[in-house]
Amino acid sequence: MRQNLGARITTSATMTPQLIQSIRFLQLSAQEIEQEIADMLDRNLMLESDDASGSDEAGEEGFDDIAVLGASAGDEIPEDRQPSSADRDLRARLMDQIPVVFSDATDLQIALGILDALDETGYLEERPIDLARGLSAAGLDVCLERVEQVRGEFMQLEPAGVGAIDLRECLLAQLEDSSHAEAGLAAQIISEHLEALAQAELDQLCQALDVDMTTLRRAIDCIRRLNPKPGLDAGASESAVPDAIVEATADGWRVRLNQAAHPQLRVNSTYERMLGQCTRSDAAALNDQLVEARWFLRSIEMRRDTILRTVQAIFERQPEFLTRGEAGLRPMTLKQIADDIGMHESTICRVSNSKYIQTPLGVFELKRFFSSEVGTGTRTSASGIAVKAMIRDIVADEPRDEPFCDADITAILARRGVTVARRTVAKYREALGIASAKLRAKRGMTLAEALA
Repeated sequence: MRQNLGARITTSATMTPQLIQSIRFLQLSAQEIEQEIADMLDRNLMLESDDASGSDEAGEEGFDDIAVLGASAGDEIPEDRQPSSADRDLRARLMDQIPVVFSDATDLQIALGILDALDETGYLEERPIDLARGLSAAGLDVCLERVEQVRGEFMQLEPAGVGAIDLRECLLAQLEDSSHAEAGLAAQIISEHLEALAQAELDQLCQALDVDMTTLRRAIDCIRRLNPKPGLDAGASESAVPDAIVEATADGWRVRLNQAAHPQLRVNSTYERMLGQCTRSDAAALNDQLVEARWFLRSIEMRRDTILRTVQAIFERQPEFLTRGEAGLRPMTLKQIADDIGMHESTICRVSNSKYIQTPLGVFELKRFFSSEVGTGTRTSASGIAVKAMIRDIVADEPRDEPFCDADITAILARRGVTVARRTVAKYREALGIASAKLRAKRGMTLAEALA
């Protein structure tokens, strides 16, 4: 075996501190980037706020003028709902716990994969087997059993139940550490008789469980204390600050950045001029701060530009949302938007997390506009969110004395060109919190009562 000494030229990508900063800024929410800016202004003399440049465009708009999450665009925020540091979103809370709970590198990557697959209510949007396949395709040596093991520990993070795939699993996860006297009976009801509980068949439950009505009601009270959507209470502040605004103009729709969430910054010209008048040691310190300030401004500008281009690309693909609401949402993936603006899919994933957009219909999380196509053989392309909106509308217009069953809703959707399985309709109806047709008929419910 001969050993040779030679030289060759290769190229490789290097993650500089500045690039790491730019990537980190992309995934921060409006409140978090505001705090980053405030911290930088406090410690860097070369950076200052350019309030005058943004005042004309923003007008009188500020945090007090931003619509409350889920309300109409014209509503005002009550004084007691101003954003505070205590209002941290679900992702931030879980990110604080994940590195502590999952010390193994592989388990940590699985937990981060679960975190990225959560919807706004805290449920897992992907099947565990699909999650395992995706992680394996990314080069991680995992199997379904290990993903399930990590997911079981993940569901015990705060808030408990996050990461579940259905309501039953979510409620059982919350009961694991419950000290309620009837927690065991409550777990049995959820595991074996959840449908009977939803139908309010209390006499049958007493007989099946061999308990009296008083004990049963205590167990039901224990279940009522659980949170069926743990991600919502731990989610973003009710007064979420939108990063961008979509508004109507004479020429159609226009997307612009919300100046309240994107304050203008600049290099302090006074201190910059002083560089030539300082001693060498003082000039070196100021020059370091100048370099840091310029990189900070570049990272902030990159964040602004990426958010604006992403939102513009989203609404080029989702124009019907602005007129029809969620029922007009089309299937759309992160890769499609990434291809539209010439960026990597992971960049779009970072941009869509913890970002909100204000529309004439209210304030919505950016990731809500991404949804896979539902159904087989559909004549009309429909996303999962759009199908949920259609189901909600169908139930709202149904005869009160003869509500539609899941098969009826499936047939109505098919007539509208959307072919989905009956079990998919049942899954979406349950996710919307709408009672079954039998229970709605028994109580003569309206949609509002069915959702209560």
